[in-house]
Amino acid sequence: MEIKPLKKQSLSDFVVAQIKKMIIDGELRKGDKLPGERELAQRFEVSRASIREALKILSLQGLLHRTNARTVVTTDFLNIIEETLTLKILLEDSSYSDIIAARLALEKSMVILAAKEIKKNELELLEKYIDLMEKAAKTESMDDFVASDIEFHRSIALFSRNSVLNSLYNSIIFLLFKVQTQVAYDKGVMDESAAYHRRIYQALAKNDAQLAEKEMEAHLLDIDERLNHMLIIENLKNRN
Repeated sequence: MEIKPLKKQSLSDFVVAQIKKMIIDGELRKGDKLPGERELAQRFEVSRASIREALKILSLQGLLHRTNARTVVTTDFLNIIEETLTLKILLEDSSYSDIIAARLALEKSMVILAAKEIKKNELELLEKYIDLMEKAAKTESMDDFVASDIEFHRSIALFSRNSVLNSLYNSIIFLLFKVQTQVAYDKGVMDESAAYHRRIYQALAKNDAQLAEKEMEAHLLDIDERLNHMLIIENLKNRN
């Protein structure tokens, strides 16, 4: 059995890890200015050379922006996680069935959490998106319908108050709706979809987590069924 020696962590790596932790914990936020090199060196009890190396690494990773005058936090860590997950899914060419299964698990969890603590103004926002969907259905405007549909689901992800679930969802939402727009969005489909959203909203308004989960699952399975039906028809056309 080969035993490899432990890799000794450099002081600059230690500083990088500590600053990342501060960003994750919310101690440092986007737009915040970092103290100067001298103050950072004193705070972390390392040399200024180690600080400069750490700041260089963090800048290359896109977390900081450095000028001669100051060093500023340019993004939050969760955004980087979202971008990384999206890229990973695209590169691996994940199947639609994998993506919809992930969506089903995420949205059921998020709507349960949202039902427990959703606020009046948040419910008003959800109802606004449903009103826009119903209006788009009347005019048969697919683009407007899908845009409001996306915002409805993104809002629930946000109202779950779970930053990790929210980031995971945001990493796949573009792919989800890119596939979903292939469904024939005629007036009947839009009316039915808007009705599903109305029932999810009503369950949330009652703080009924179990009902909200049930309605969300029914909605997503309906989408899945429509897409699978569409794929079967397309395959039959291609054979002929």
